[in-house]
Amino acid sequence: MVKKLKTVEGKLFNISLDKKKISYGWLLLIADNNEEYLIRQNFFLVGFKQYQFNRQMYKSNITLKEFSVLGEEVIKRTKQKSEKSYLGFALAIPLGALLRNKIPTEWLWGKSNFPIDLFTGITNLTFFWLLLVSSFYLISFYRKKRFETELKKIDGDLIKVGTGYAETPLQITQKTLKWW
Repeated sequence: MVKKLKTVEGKLFNISLDKKKISYGWLLLIADNNEEYLIRQNFFLVGFKQYQFNRQMYKSNITLKEFSVLGEEVIKRTKQKSEKSYLGFALAIPLGALLRNKIPTEWLWGKSNFPIDLFTGITNLTFFWLLLVSSFYLISFYRKKRFETELKKIDGDLIKVGTGYAETPLQITQKTLKWW
């Protein structure tokens, strides 16, 4: 049995359930008929040429329109944070140089590959990619659990409605997040 696909058009917004901090990894799609969908999005590659990445789509039992945040508000918050981050850069640059000289690189990248050995190179790359993929998975899992707990604080629940993808790439403009 072939499942009929539903096309939804609307506007995308960032979401902030505590009105202070943006919930990363989640977008709120408000359809033209005022139906709300939560899209679990952990990276901004919505599609790459002919390849489409399916996203998990959810609904909530409460309305989340009041928690939507416009793109210009996100930009304003980001600018305020970035003005305070110069101290972090001032500390990170010298500490990074010190740690680079003190910590052996084999701890991070594996055994040195000199003279060049194909097996050692493949092992190092495999270890690196496994570490990268597992860290992305853990971040995604953490973001979902955190979003669920924030939603439960305001008496809401996540209800999975399926998966979906954007027919056109996501465009980040200065004003709002929207489809183009």
